[in-house]
Amino acid sequence: MERLAFEMFANEILSRLPTKYVARLRCVSKQWCYELSSHLFAIIHYRRMANNPCRKVIKFTNSSIGIHNLIRGKLDISSGKSISFPVDTHLSNLIILASNYGILLMCIQWRPNELILWNPTTNKFLNLCDKKPNNFFDLREDAVGIYMDSSNDLKILLLQRRNDAVIPRVYSRNTREWKTLTFLKGADYASTLYWWSSGTLCNNILYFPSPHYWTPAKSYTIAFDVESETFSKVSIPQSTDLFDP
Repeated sequence: MERLAFEMFANEILSRLPTKYVARLRCVSKQWCYELSSHLFAIIHYRRMANNPCRKVIKFTNSSIGIHNLIRGKLDISSGKSISFPVDTHLSNLIILASNYGILLMCIQWRPNELILWNPTTNKFLNLCDKKPNNFFDLREDAVGIYMDSSNDLKILLLQRRNDAVIPRVYSRNTREWKTLTFLKGADYASTLYWWSSGTLCNNILYFPSPHYWTPAKSYTIAFDVESETFSKVSIPQSTDLFDP
């Protein structure tokens, strides 16, 4: 009962505080750190901050990373604060693949075993490589998506194209483990003639556009249902009449 009361206090009261104060409160005790680091608290806090007229924008250049306030749609340059990326690399090598609830999924060019989940607010990060050293993530061949499931677990979907096959894998932040799913059968989905982009989340579906390099008519989109964890193929229309002549 005591833990439930504190959880309600955290979610209803502490979630309204600015991020820097929440970070400080995690140092009060182990219980405070546990509750204020939970996935549920992160979602509630993010949604409350999203309704705040003062939001944050992260800005990358080849020499620095800065966080600025966005007040009523305008960038407040004077509020800028520089932060450092927690992994030693030149900033020009960083690529943002996807984001969700303020968490960034990133990779580092020329490093096949660097797929990084990073929270710019706390500067905490996690390398998602599962100790398989042979080309864990290939920026040219693979695709990723990030989403939150119905149990408030942050997950990453990784589509690996290896040896003429597509290997779909899902990472759970709750369990800190990867699991392999079953992909579609039949078509030549692993062909290098297709270029896959990062997944776009809409109504609990991750969409991966897959344009064909040489033949637009062969392009398609892979759809992934985040709740059933199943895949389907969606055809891309070749032309759409948006306006009547």
